[in-house]
Amino acid sequence: MDYYLNKIPVFGRFTGPRHFQIFKNVAPSLALFGTSAAIYFLYVSDWKVTNAKLPIYGRKFDEMKRAAMIEKHGQQAVDEGTASDD
Repeated sequence: MDYYLNKIPVFGRFTGPRHFQIFKNVAPSLALFGTSAAIYFLYVSDWKVTNAKLPIYGRKFDEMKRAAMIEKHGQQAVDEGTASDD
């Protein structure tokens, strides 16, 4: 693999054994940072498409939906299950 990577003009300079060892040392930190950044992006964006499927955080959208139904149809209709989900 080193042979082919060394043929790439710019990338070939950074493919020696020392660089692979450095990458192996920082790979767990990079993975943790990337995962944390992705979770933070979902939290800040509050994107309902993906966040509704998150285990604990997704309940927020169910509660918001229930509150909207109570406001539209009334508490009794929602508790009885007769309120339609418009």
